[in-house]
Amino acid sequence: MEGQGIIDPKIYNELKELMGADYVVEIIDTYIQETEGLIQQLPQALGAGDAATFGRLAHSIKSSSASLGAVNFSLQARELEMLGKANDLAGVGAKLEKLTAAFLLVASRLKELRDEP
Repeated sequence: MEGQGIIDPKIYNELKELMGADYVVEIIDTYIQETEGLIQQLPQALGAGDAATFGRLAHSIKSSSASLGAVNFSLQARELEMLGKANDLAGVGAKLEKLTAAFLLVASRLKELRDEP
């Protein structure tokens, strides 16, 4: 399956077992909605040169993504978080575009997993 590496199945299944399948559906829906909002705020923080806010937004994305098993996506967000903390937003645009594109894959894969029995 193409989306296999997008979400770590071990982490996802542990979460599903711990929280219950019904609750994981809610977690996924909330995660997608909230992460979409955070990603939309990143370009605003970047445009304003607000490295602190940029870093905090990326931190939130990193943490919630890791808990759902989106490990590689979480690492991308961590890189942006570190750049924000270092007050180094020069050249972040391309990384932000990659993060945005990667989120679409993560969201799509999580929706597939959510709809599995």
